[in-house]
Amino acid sequence: MVTIIDRTLTTFNTSGMTARDLNHFCNLLFTCGITKIELTPDLVDRLSFPATAAVLKQWLGGRRFFLTQIYPDPLASDRPGPKESKPLWRLEPNELVEKNIPVTKLNPRYHQKIRITGLEDLMTRDYPAVFAALLDSGVDTLDLCPDNQMHCATAIALEWLLAGGQSISCGFANHHNFPPLEEVLMGLKLSQPDLFTGDLSVLGELRDLYEKLAGQPVGKMKAIIGTDIFKVESGIHVDGVLKNPHTYEPFNPQTVGNQREIVLGKHSGRQSLLYKLNDSDLSESATHTILKRIKSRCTQLGRNLSDRELRTLASEVQNDKQKKVYC
Repeated sequence: MVTIIDRTLTTFNTSGMTARDLNHFCNLLFTCGITKIELTPDLVDRLSFPATAAVLKQWLGGRRFFLTQIYPDPLASDRPGPKESKPLWRLEPNELVEKNIPVTKLNPRYHQKIRITGLEDLMTRDYPAVFAALLDSGVDTLDLCPDNQMHCATAIALEWLLAGGQSISCGFANHHNFPPLEEVLMGLKLSQPDLFTGDLSVLGELRDLYEKLAGQPVGKMKAIIGTDIFKVESGIHVDGVLKNPHTYEPFNPQTVGNQREIVLGKHSGRQSLLYKLNDSDLSESATHTILKRIKSRCTQLGRNLSDRELRTLASEVQNDKQKKVYC
């Protein structure tokens, strides 16, 4: 069973966050398929855990916050006055020792639970041999959290899991240069669909909440979660995606809570225009004129045209062609 740990919240400034937003963020992460969420003591105090053991057990299910069970306060029975009814929450001890060291220097005699960091240049080396050395090191628990400075962390993480690794740590939206969680999850969904049980359709909602909590936007073209990654403008792309979406889409937009959008701009062609206007009877002359005006208008505005602007422009062209002057 592969363990996927999310570390996003450990690097947040949580002072301005509400318990409701924090709980919702965690719930969305678990829905995506996360195994564990790494928390700080401050976050545990602010999260709204159920008050009783029975409700907590039902609420947690297979979810883990580095919290494995409820420990009664050992001193509670010795204290005078009314007994405390609310249990004392304690984090499951995070015994992962972070190491950014050469693989050859791993010594399981000193550490049985290790998180390997760094390795940003691993894809330029003999990474199968490195993975084999790690797996043969004798360490009981070996978690990998490769750095993403060279934008290879997703590939390294997936190759690690395919090689037999059992634990990977990530961060949402490439947070803190951790492996991008959404990319790793999608890679698992595409490569091991029978084993992956997460629901990635909530990624759009998770992105919006992340932007609120982090106070920074996610790039519109960010892989998997960018708002504009399914916007299609180029004429040849529109023609291809309308005939067969798999031509340009490795997965259905609805899979990640997004939707395909055909937009009109400087690179649009006839197919895009006919699709947007839903008018297959538009003449060649009118089509050429409308496209010419679209490209001119988009160049002037520095953006795509909205559907309303397109309809207005098309009506103007049609009206111009119907006007005739007789002497």
